[in-house]
Amino acid sequence: MISRRRMMQTIAATALSLGVALPAVAQTALETVTQRGTLRVGMAAADPWFYKDPISEKWTGVGVQMGQAMAEELGVTFEPVETTWANSVAAIQAGQIDLMFVLDATDERKKAIDFPDHPLFYYAMGALIQDGMEISDWQDLNVEGTTVGVTLGTTVDRLLTETLPNAKIERFASNDEAVAAFASRRVDAVSQFHPALIVQVSRIGTGSVVLPKPIHAVPTSVGLPKAADPSFKDWVNDFITKSYESGKTTEIFEAYIKTKGIDPAKVPGLVKENWN
Repeated sequence: MISRRRMMQTIAATALSLGVALPAVAQTALETVTQRGTLRVGMAAADPWFYKDPISEKWTGVGVQMGQAMAEELGVTFEPVETTWANSVAAIQAGQIDLMFVLDATDERKKAIDFPDHPLFYYAMGALIQDGMEISDWQDLNVEGTTVGVTLGTTVDRLLTETLPNAKIERFASNDEAVAAFASRRVDAVSQFHPALIVQVSRIGTGSVVLPKPIHAVPTSVGLPKAADPSFKDWVNDFITKSYESGKTTEIFEAYIKTKGIDPAKVPGLVKENWN
């Protein structure tokens, strides 16, 4: 990429000295990011992926650290851009952000935005249940009078709407709002992917996290704009593949949950090959 830029600069300088006009050269999708000098990453409240400290207003989380690592490798500045899960696809389409981590590559989303070929990592759909509840199967929640909280616009929202037709599904704008409803006992259970629930239950100090059967293991991804050329998509795919296979993704996850007082050895990680 750098050598190509230098080559074009040399050609331009030579043409200028000879008085020759050159046609405009279109930038590749990757060059658009590098020459802008910033990598704009969407931030939507959902610990452990994205967490905004209410005092400092600083963003931390697994998605933040992965975005910072990407920006460093590209040689650009990391720029967090606040959004919501429901609006993230529209933000990508509108050119407001370059990437959204932990965005599942559903068929509907693929119509609007692009995704790399390799998953970012894997997680399992879990349930945070009130003390005293005994849940071993998803159908144990599929009961009239049972209220289950989900985050609006997520894969969990879609799956549970299909799986629990008899339960009442309450939808919230963020993971934190859903768990706040659980803590105040306005819902009987909250369903999110297991890493988020692990962090949430450590925070509120009540309830327990279960993985009801059948276990739904879901690959998650990175949303990015559709582009005429695949340069940026290929670069992102290469980065997340190497991170997953080298253990860098696991390292980032484990380091972050330790800051929440959670022992990584006692919870499932993000690499499905290591699940029992």
